[in-house]
Amino acid sequence: MIELLTTIPTLHLAKESFIHSIKASKSPETLRGYGIDLRQFLEWLSTSINGPMFVDIVSEQHIHDYMSYLKFEKHICAMSINRKVNAISSMYNYLLRKKIVQENPVAMVDRLKVSTKERTHLTKDEVDALLQAIDHPIVHYVVVMMLNTGVRIRECVELSLQNVDLVEKEVRVIEGKGGKNRVVPMNDHLIQEMQDYLANHRPITGSLNFFATEQSGRISAQYVNVVIREAVKKAGIQKKVSSHILRHSFASHLVSANVHVATISKLLGHADVRTTSVYMHSTNQQMTDAVNKIDW
Repeated sequence: MIELLTTIPTLHLAKESFIHSIKASKSPETLRGYGIDLRQFLEWLSTSINGPMFVDIVSEQHIHDYMSYLKFEKHICAMSINRKVNAISSMYNYLLRKKIVQENPVAMVDRLKVSTKERTHLTKDEVDALLQAIDHPIVHYVVVMMLNTGVRIRECVELSLQNVDLVEKEVRVIEGKGGKNRVVPMNDHLIQEMQDYLANHRPITGSLNFFATEQSGRISAQYVNVVIREAVKKAGIQKKVSSHILRHSFASHLVSANVHVATISKLLGHADVRTTSVYMHSTNQQMTDAVNKIDW
């Protein structure tokens, strides 16, 4: 177990102790993200401070300077900058609870305003083109699953055989984002596709993962994204597409079909219905149809 060995430890030791403290409550991806964000802050700080980097030397001005560096020199978007600042704040809140520091230098720092622009999504024609361009059979069915359920890529690749129930027609997401479980119904088309996958494409393996390769018994989220990027290029789709865009497309398609936002939010596993509002795209025709319904 990593311990804070001194009354005022170095930032490097504090970072390691903080990461260790949240291992049991965070996903591997979240831990990796915290580690990267904090490491990058320490690397930047080391160029600004000529001397030992103890936890009590970081000031509010350092945080403001770091945010300016990220925005104007590294050209990082506001949402990512806020995430990095939140990681620093979480570490200092941990140090406060341990009585290692007396204040959090991030406590009074305002976060950057984040644009609420609509998210990219795929049209039906683009979805068809993408599926036709995917050569890898297992990735093909991963994409089909995501398009029809809206599950996140990590949730999808971690599905077990037990949690894809073709009899009850449901996908059970266990410990999704935020450690929450949820159940997503399967439509008839998806059931047929997954039956075909199990009968004709899933290799013979002792793995309990639903999506499994013969060699490793699993498939990684990173590899899925690599195959998707290659297929997007092959299909000539002029959008920046990753696996997460499949989730956006699922939600946007339901919005277009006039599904209530509360239902969409529950399917996506959103804690707040307001999070779902970014998927509410409006075409010019839809807006024209809307104003034409006004008759005083």
